[in-house]
Amino acid sequence: MEKDAGQIFRELKEDITAYAESKFELFKLSSYEKAGNVAGLLTYGLILICLALFALLFIFISIGCFLGEMLHSIGLGFACVAGLYLIIILVVTVMKKRIKTKILNEIIEALTANDEKGNGDNS
Repeated sequence: MEKDAGQIFRELKEDITAYAESKFELFKLSSYEKAGNVAGLLTYGLILICLALFALLFIFISIGCFLGEMLHSIGLGFACVAGLYLIIILVVTVMKKRIKTKILNEIIEALTANDEKGNGDNS
């Protein structure tokens, strides 16, 4: 019972179609996983940033009160803290490009982390 050429090509077409659909599904799932990892990383980072900002806020309020007592003027103590904030803003503004590059590199690293794991398993 030999198969004719038409039937062989139909089976080959079905196999190639099934393979392409499987590869596409694998690509979609891999993309979802990467997006989920990045979303998790960003959420974790935002939570840490919020907690750090609250901690810094209370630290600077404490410094403002302490300087206010030392200088016998609460307004002057908080003005000194405002000066510290302005210095921090200046430093962040000057380092804008470095900060953007660091964040971009972290996102790219998170996106490619699974690719490196996958390539190591296939070798």
